[in-house]
Amino acid sequence: MNTFWDSLPLPWQVCLEEAWLAYAAGCIPIGAVITAPDGAIISRGRNRINDPFVQEGFIHNNKLAHAELNALIVLPEGVYDLHTCTLYTLLEPCPLCLGALYMSGVRNLFYAAYDPWAGSANLLGATPYLSRKPVRAVGPSNPDLEQIVITIQVVSGFQGVPAGMEQVLETWRAVFPQFVAFGERVFAAQVLPQFSAKKLLVSDLINYLFSLLCESKYPVSDYEIIGDQQV
Repeated sequence: MNTFWDSLPLPWQVCLEEAWLAYAAGCIPIGAVITAPDGAIISRGRNRINDPFVQEGFIHNNKLAHAELNALIVLPEGVYDLHTCTLYTLLEPCPLCLGALYMSGVRNLFYAAYDPWAGSANLLGATPYLSRKPVRAVGPSNPDLEQIVITIQVVSGFQGVPAGMEQVLETWRAVFPQFVAFGERVFAAQVLPQFSAKKLLVSDLINYLFSLLCESKYPVSDYEIIGDQQV
């Protein structure tokens, strides 16, 4: 039987895999990938702001080490026509990543969830320079995926990843009250730390969160999530 994870296109699956690695490293759980015109993944990146681990080609342990920026930095040069490539990212890009995308030559952007705090897709066309290149930006198309992405961000925010998330959470709460409320309940149940401690796959986590969404008439705290058989 197909699961919610199975229904997700490969770029979103890989974005979530990268986000889960970022979470495990104590970073903001955002992942990004770049695809060629045929859909092949040619680059991937994750948030590495707090990550001391050195991996060649990526920015790490630096406030600029955003997922989208890392995916763009390791793009192979001279292999693809970047105008035909697509950047997928879990959260609407911030000004830094939107600018990097615009200057990179990649002309297509898909993001799984809006970010009312730092999302900057609205900058496209806002200045003469940002109006020169025809970048196509496509926002969320899967409400369940969007809620799961916001839930994971909310949980990391309450865990203090990164510090100073209070204003971000308040902004999200004003726009996505139900999403944030669900994230608060998932945080209270310690779902993500338990999955991380057991080293379970991100596909298990996403399917479990989707099952909670489908049964949201029950408080998250009523679920028993310790046993592996529950996922």
